[in-house]
Amino acid sequence: MKFVLVKEYVYWWPVKIELPDPENPGKWKIMSYTHQFVGVDEDEAIALGKEIEALATPEEKKAREHDLLIKASRGWRDVVDEERNPVEYSEEVFRQALQQTWYRVGLYSAYANSLASPAARKGN
Repeated sequence: MKFVLVKEYVYWWPVKIELPDPENPGKWKIMSYTHQFVGVDEDEAIALGKEIEALATPEEKKAREHDLLIKASRGWRDVVDEERNPVEYSEEVFRQALQQTWYRVGLYSAYANSLASPAARKGN
């Protein structure tokens, strides 16, 4: 297959969220969904990192710590609320989800895995 150079590369990636199981102390349960990412230009990512680093206070930096992930996110599938109704993706809802540690850990792991193939991570 030939490499296709596109202006914007958008793709879906599986995400696993591991949470403490409320029914089984000391056990974990796994929930999953599919997240839509978009490739972020390297220069843009570097500029964003410098912009955040230049902020004056730790509070300002904390408020912007997930900006790259937010910029790289476009949507999701198979996310539901407590009544099992689909949850529509929006930046506001996404930011709220990022406040949950288990969600954040699972999503960052999935994003990192989507950026480099297993062979690339091994250095091959």
